[in-house]
Amino acid sequence: MRSKYLSSFLVLFLIIACYSCSKPKPVIPEGLLTEKEMVPVLVDIHIAQSAAALYDPEDSVKHTVNEMLPYILSIHHIEQVKYDSSISFYTRHPEIMQLIYDEVINEISKKQGEVTSK
Repeated sequence: MRSKYLSSFLVLFLIIACYSCSKPKPVIPEGLLTEKEMVPVLVDIHIAQSAAALYDPEDSVKHTVNEMLPYILSIHHIEQVKYDSSISFYTRHPEIMQLIYDEVINEISKKQGEVTSK
């Protein structure tokens, strides 16, 4: 009888412990880019970073990602302030940023597959 109460207590304790350890997903404030909106922007930023890394020292024209960022944001019709606020929010919430980057990696992989299959 005593072990029945002990096992019931242990199960209840484990359920409470698991529930208390899980954090609710933060609410994305209004005025920020959604997770879905962040993905294509970050994909383009990472492609730009890769292009900048391919710079030939003998080439007289070199563009940095910081120079390309305003152009990338204009393509996506996003203001710099909104992008900066969104990045700031998501970097403070790494669990959401991880989900975004999972999608960024998927999209870059798809693009890489399209290029290599041609």
